[in-house]
Amino acid sequence: MTQLDVRLQATDKDDGASAEGIRQKGLSGNSVGLLGSAVIGVSTVAPVYCLTSTLGSTAGEVGLQMPAVFLAGFLPMLLVAFAYRELNRAMPDCGTSFTWTVKAFGPRVGWMCGWGLVIATIIVLSNLAGVATSYFWLLAGEITGSDSVAALDGNKAVHIVTCLALIAIATVVSYRGMTATKGLQYALVGLQLVVLAVFVAMAFSKAGSAGFPTGVDFSWSWLNPFAVQSFAAFTAGLSLSIFMYWGWDACLTANEETSGSGSTPAARRSSP
Repeated sequence: MTQLDVRLQATDKDDGASAEGIRQKGLSGNSVGLLGSAVIGVSTVAPVYCLTSTLGSTAGEVGLQMPAVFLAGFLPMLLVAFAYRELNRAMPDCGTSFTWTVKAFGPRVGWMCGWGLVIATIIVLSNLAGVATSYFWLLAGEITGSDSVAALDGNKAVHIVTCLALIAIATVVSYRGMTATKGLQYALVGLQLVVLAVFVAMAFSKAGSAGFPTGVDFSWSWLNPFAVQSFAAFTAGLSLSIFMYWGWDACLTANEETSGSGSTPAARRSSP
């Protein structure tokens, strides 16, 4: 047992918490299985959105070394995942970083961590709604065949109202509970994977055709992060690549509503 485990358990005893009482928050326990938890995590990462919003910017910074930068950005995320796994095993709590930081380092550091996450989430979600709004009106214009409909996104009032409507819909889904959220995420993740599969197939077919003059042959140098032209470009690309993985920890915030404690984020370490 680590020193952190001892401190967490001691704090739990001081607070009068128990393994049975940790779920007494009005949450729907045992409502999400391993597949549902994984789908929620993938959906929150939003692969199609991330590719749409950051792929071009990352390529503009690091060029052909983009695969290497994506792998470099994955390493800190992997280490954080291991750390989160150990913290979650010691004390599964939907407060995640906020709760763990409070227990380990005290309320001052914990509240700084918690408010930082809240502010970051507000900024990111507002931008997500903005991107969704732009593509919503672009899709509406394509379906109707009307340029004027597609141009509605340029109207600030229409853009703001549409953003608020999308946020309201997301709020309603969240309010209905984890079961409704899980069902919707199944549909959204399935749609994203189908779209990505179509794009990948089209990309390979285009790259292999003779009528694609800008195509380049594969080179192992694409996987070499040291081939990036400058350190400034590498750090810029690394920041964008880390953003690509934003949101994977959402499955941890559902840990108290997850079933299958032996194989899901709600796993609790057995007593030594």
